[in-house]
Amino acid sequence: MTGSAPLGDGAVADPDQAAAQLAALRADQVALAGRIVQPWWWDVALGLLFAGFISSYSAHSGWVIGAALLVFLAGVRALEVTYRRITGVWWDAREVGPVQDRVRRAARWWLVGYLGVMAIGAAAEFLLDVRGAMVAVGVVLGVGVALSSRWVTRIYVAGLRTGR
Repeated sequence: MTGSAPLGDGAVADPDQAAAQLAALRADQVALAGRIVQPWWWDVALGLLFAGFISSYSAHSGWVIGAALLVFLAGVRALEVTYRRITGVWWDAREVGPVQDRVRRAARWWLVGYLGVMAIGAAAEFLLDVRGAMVAVGVVLGVGVALSSRWVTRIYVAGLRTGR
């Protein structure tokens, strides 16, 4: 059998046309990969917002912690809006396609580390009365958030570029 194969809706599939469409889709995927990388300051801002929120626990005041939570949430929302304006898209790090297993594994390790550092910091701050321990925890976790954000983006971009 030679020529084009009929499709269900009466259209005829042309192998050359199909190959051209696949090449165009691949080029769009590579272009998207280059476009979705956030600027470096975005990760820094996210880390600073997170560090500020965690550090607020050192105040030992529900009002301060609540205000820091509101600032954190408003800041994250502003970062999302800014990202959408810069890139024109938004992607969810919880659903990054073929590289999802790597991201989930990293998220599990991040959660274990987060809980461990928080437990140590909280014990020092609230049980041993080491004032400012949660500020140190905030700095450590803020750096971790910034680096994790950049790392997940790079994994996702690499997956898009390779077509996986």
